[in-house]
This record gives sequence, structure tokens and C-alpha cells, in this order.
Amino acid sequence: MISTGIKYLDKLTSGLRLGDNVVWQISNGVPIEYFTRNALSTESSFTNSIVYVNFNYSPHTVCKRFDEIFRRENITMIDAFTHGKGNSDPVFLEFYEGNTIYDTSKILCLDTPKDIRSFMEAMNSVETQNRDGSFYVFDSLTGMNELWKDERAIVDFFSFTCPKLYDLNTIAYWILEKDAHSTKALAELSHITQIVLDVENTDSGYYTLKLKKLEERTAQASGVTHHFKIINRDIQFQEGKSHLLKIGGRIKELRKTLNVTQSEIAAQLGMTPGAISQIENDLITPSLYTLVQLSAILKKPIEYFIQTEILESDNKGYRLIRHDATGQSGDPGISFFPILDGSHNDLRVFSVTISNGEKTDGPLMLHKGRELIVVSGGSISLTIQNEPLLLQKGDSILLENAFPESWENTGSDPAELLYVLF
Repeated sequence: MISTGIKYLDKLTSGLRLGDNVVWQISNGVPIEYFTRNALSTESSFTNSIVYVNFNYSPHTVCKRFDEIFRRENITMIDAFTHGKGNSDPVFLEFYEGNTIYDTSKILCLDTPKDIRSFMEAMNSVETQNRDGSFYVFDSLTGMNELWKDERAIVDFFSFTCPKLYDLNTIAYWILEKDAHSTKALAELSHITQIVLDVENTDSGYYTLKLKKLEERTAQASGVTHHFKIINRDIQFQEGKSHLLKIGGRIKELRKTLNVTQSEIAAQLGMTPGAISQIENDLITPSLYTLVQLSAILKKPIEYFIQTEILESDNKGYRLIRHDATGQSGDPGISFFPILDGSHNDLRVFSVTISNGEKTDGPLMLHKGRELIVVSGGSISLTIQNEPLLLQKGDSILLENAFPESWENTGSDPAELLYVLF
């Protein structure tokens, strides 16, 4: 196994193999360079050389972004930007004049990158010298398409180069912005390559990753959404996050029962119909605020959307409730567990955890009645009728006809709350 540089991703893919071509389908704004950096920074005996094919950024930007990597002896850059999308601007050409930081002799600056035949000749020359164990990065098939203005030419180039790199025993990362390409082109690329990874932004503060193709190995995680954050340049996947809130099917079922369209729901939420479709198909996780609004629109209490395991024993006179230790919520910093769901009486009880530094506006739940909040750990700052209130461990507040306008945990520990609706 050859590591991607990210243990969680290695577990999903069983690692990389020589011959693998990995297509990264990303949404706009996803900082994919962190995945690339991890792969190229991995200490591995397989790495013969690195070839970085650059269409989207100036060579100066690329070198700064991967600074320590571009100081190595075994790296080559094919610069298709400077005389391509860079339009031979003197600012970009200055990089090659007396540069004492990076060895520009390792950079092949193409004079006519818009000419496909010329580009292919340069690639063939580089591939001859960089084969068995080399790592290729094509920074943007989207940038290539913008330069060549011919999606068919992009697909043809990939259809030729991908199998060639496979036979040359290399590894290649191919990056593209999926919304900039036709469905047909994406399907053709996916058919040819060995691995397809889909990465998106969400409105919950997380990015999502899906494994869409994994050739010649078991894909146990195929189709599952995995959530991650990037903190201090470190990619941190959330163990168990992909199973927290599978509410899409319930929302779709309720919407159809009420004979409401996705467009009508979207209009009430201030979202697009496409975003509602993504929620219904569990492609994105709604924020807690959105979930509260959905519960009102669909006329169901918020706990209807939350999975919990309740074990009953009528003949013993008790109810045993098990909850998922990972917590459930639409917001990464807030988790809540239903303890009593109101199915036997009007009492509903939740255990709520709000991470330190987390802030959210509006009520956590919509409820016609009274609410009792007991702080069992940490502290929480509430704003009620424009009045700031600090509740510490052991404090409680009874809400009869008011609701918190904002919640903020300014302490150093998570705030643990018992939230009672009655």
C-alpha cells in the first residue's frame, strides 16, 4: 500500500497502488491542495519523482503553496499557465528572472500551451523520463478546458494519458471542478480511471467526501458521505460523522405527503431547490437552524428526524433508552440526544452538548409550551429578550413564554444541558 498521507483516507481506499489514476471531482472553493500536499509529502520509497502539471496558477503561487516540496531535487513542473491563462504577462515572467529560491531549471515553461499537439509532445518527453514510481499531479482539467475551449479534447487527452500512466506504473491525481463539466464528460472520465473521489462544501462548516469508484479492491465505504474539517492545514475527518443525521428520506416522504414541492420548501427556507434535493438525498447535512425550520414547515417535532434506540419493557414497568455516543445534530458543534420522545406523554427530554467556542442564533427547537434548561456541566451564555444571561453548572432556567435568541459557549469546556419540553 502507498499512503495518501491521510490515515482515514487510506482506510477508505486501502491506500494507493502503482498504476492508480485518482480523479478528484470538487465543488468550487474546496481547498484540494491540502490533499495533494499530504500525498506529495509522504515519505515513501515508491516515489521516484514528482511531475506537477500546472494550468491554473502562476508558478510562483504553486511553489509557495508547496514550498518544501518544490525545493526537492526530484520534481518537475510543466508550466502551462504563464503563456496560457497568464497571457505571457511580465509579472508572471519575472519568476524566471534571477530566481534564487527555486530552481527554475526544473520547470518546463511551455511557449504555446494552447496548442494541444505541442502540449502532448512536452508530456510525452516528460513521461519518458518519469515513469515507474513517479507521482503526477494535473492541477486542473477545468483550467485545461478553459484554455483549450474544447471539452472533447480534454476527454481525449485523458483517455490517452490515463492508461499510459497506468502502464508506466505511476500514480496520478487529476483535479477538476465538477460543475464546470458536462455529465457526459464526467461519466467518460469516471469510466476510464481507477478511483473517483467527490468533495463538496456544506453549509454546516464541514466538507464532505464520497468515494464514487474504487477499482479492483473492496469498496466498503462506497457511496457513504464522510465529513472533514481543515484546521491549521490539517485534514481532520470526523469518525462516525457520516451516520449522524440521515434525515433525507423522512423529509422527502413528509414533503410528498403534504403535496409540497422542493421549490416551495426552498422558497420558505431561502435556499435553492437543488439544495433541498441534496438534503433529501443525504448529500449535505442541514444546519440545526434549517432543521428547526423544516420541522415547522413539515409539521413534525424536531425529534422525529433524530434516530435513537428505545428499548421498552412494559411488563417490568420501565423504558431503557440507548443513545449513540457520537451525538446527533445538523451543526458540528452541537449534539443532542432524545431521552424521552413524548410518545407516551407530553414530556420530551433531550441531552444537549454545545462545544466550547460554539455560537448559534435562534431557538434550538420549536415548541409550543414551557421549556426547562438545566446546566449539568460547563456554562452557557443565553440572550433572552435582549438580556444576556450566564448559566453555570447547576443553574437552570424555566422558559414560559420566551425563547433564547442566541446561545454561546464562551467557556473552555463543553456545555452539557438537560433540555426538557412540556
